[in-house]
Order: sequence, then C-alpha cells, then structure tokens
Amino acid sequence: MKIVLVTPLLNLGGGQRYVTELANYWSSNGHNVHIIVLRTGKSYYSINNEVDVIELSLLDKGKIKKVISSFKTFYNLRKKIKQIKPDFVLSILSSTNILVILATRNLGVKVFVVDVMSPLRSRSVLEKGCRKLLYKKASGIIALTDMANDMIKKETGHNNIRTIHNPISKIKKYQREKEKIVINVGRLNYAKGQKYFLEACAKIRDPDWKFVILGEGELRNNLEKQIDELDIHKYIVLEGAVKNVSEWLARASIFAFPSVTESFPIALLEGMAAGLPCVSFDCVTGPNEMIEDGENGFLVPLGDVELFTMRIKQLMRNEKLRILFSNNAQLINQ
Repeated sequence: MKIVLVTPLLNLGGGQRYVTELANYWSSNGHNVHIIVLRTGKSYYSINNEVDVIELSLLDKGKIKKVISSFKTFYNLRKKIKQIKPDFVLSILSSTNILVILATRNLGVKVFVVDVMSPLRSRSVLEKGCRKLLYKKASGIIALTDMANDMIKKETGHNNIRTIHNPISKIKKYQREKEKIVINVGRLNYAKGQKYFLEACAKIRDPDWKFVILGEGELRNNLEKQIDELDIHKYIVLEGAVKNVSEWLARASIFAFPSVTESFPIALLEGMAAGLPCVSFDCVTGPNEMIEDGENGFLVPLGDVELFTMRIKQLMRNEKLRILFSNNAQLINQ
C-alpha cells in the first residue's frame, strides 16, 4: 500500500513518536510510506531509511510571511498527495487534520484523522467550528480513549470513530538488577505535572532512593528553581531528553506519573510494558484505561499530592508489592 502520514513536526513529543512508530512498522512490513512534515526540522526519533520524509517548510513567524507560507503549504501539501496517490492519508493533531481534509477535497483519497491531544484541550472558536464542519468529511476518526471517542462523536456527529490506543514498539529487556530509582518520563510542561513529583520527593527525602525525570521542555527553569526552594538537589536528577529510555526503565523500580491532563500517554504505557509498578494521577483521560487500582498500579485522585506520596512510599517499602504490580503491568503489552 501507499501510505501518507502528515504531521506538523518530527521533534520530541508524543504525537511525533506516534507517527514515527507507525511509519517504521508499516515500512518494515513492505508498505510504501511517506511522512509529510509541515515545518522543517530534524526528527528526534529514528526513522527507517525506506520511509520518504517530505518537508514543506511552513513558517510560523511574522503575520504576512505566515499567511503567505500557509497558502504555499496548502498548495504543496495538496500537490504532493496528488502526486503520490496514496491508498490513504493519516493525519494527527486538530489543526493539521483540518488542513489535510481541506487539501484533499475532490482528490478521491481516503483521509483518517487522529486527535493525539487531550479531548479537553482548549480550542478557539474558529477551530471548534472547523472541526464540527470538516471532521465529517474524513473517512474515519481515531480516538485514543473511549472518553475521547464519546466527546468527538458528540462534537462532530461522525459515525465512523474507533478507539485505537497509542502504539509502542517492543520494549527491550535488559538483564540487570533494579536500582532504587523512582522515574518520571515526559516533556517538562504544565500538563505533565512534574512539580508534584518534586513535592513528593521533598516529602520523602529518602537518601537511599533517587527521583529521576527524563525529558526536556519550557519549564526546566521553573523546576530547577523549585528544586532550589525545596532543597532536594541530592534526591533528584533532571536528566533531560535521552535516547535510551528503555535502559532507564530497566534500571528503575517505580514509575511516577503526575500528569494533570493526557490523551493516552505513551510514557505511562511504556513504563507498564517494561514491568514498572506505577503511581499515577487519575487525570480525566488515559491512566484509568490502563491502570486497575491496586492490581497493576495505583491511581490517585488528581492533585492529591499526599496520597500520591504515600503510594510511592508504599511501593518503596514493599518489594513484594512491586513485584506483583510489575508482573500484572507487563500484561498491558499483550
């Protein structure tokens, strides 16, 4: 099959990871895969050599330049899809989905769209109107959670919406002893809630355990300031964005996930697939479709730092419970 994937960027992020995982999987199974990237930028994730990456160089600065660039991008996107003549196009992210639906009108191409962001994400009046009007033109819509499915159905009236959870690649297994590490993986921004992770670290202050955050983002300075204020330098490590996440998951003993908003989090999914006992805020979508509280992890009411801390401490002190949750958590990848 000829497949086109459309994404605004290929930098660090869950949506970009989603695109590259699918592209690599499909290309390795003999399909002719193209990724059309609206903006220019090196991919953070590795992409198979067989995948054709096409950059359209959309500009995002200067009002006049931005408008002109948007028209050029629309024209070039339509032209590329027309040239490739794919069996289907798969697009991610709301604004990109709208652009793709418009650019493929009357080309006779099947278009499927995915909302990889939280269904509760705030949207402009224009975006809401375009979604309600144009999403109906898509051949199908992929929702990452059942809740998102229901919300999109009410919003758009589309009758072909399927819940398909995020894909992950096979988790590498490493033969090594577990270290006393409580780990968090995610972009350093408000939605990922790392400030609550730091608060839990400050309440625990166990010299035998390390709290580690893998990720980079706009809130690094804020988190570093919070570490200073809480005086927890010797307990916490901000490792930054790393390529060897699987190795870190193999080293760690507990996965902490304090996100305040999610869709269907790949980081949590990978942590569970790697066999880590997880403690997660029960944010509106995602974790409660993955974690069965008390069976393969702990779900904590959103923002309840005291209970979040208590559950982490409970796992730190109970190796048998960690092993039980670990064995059950790994079943999520089957």
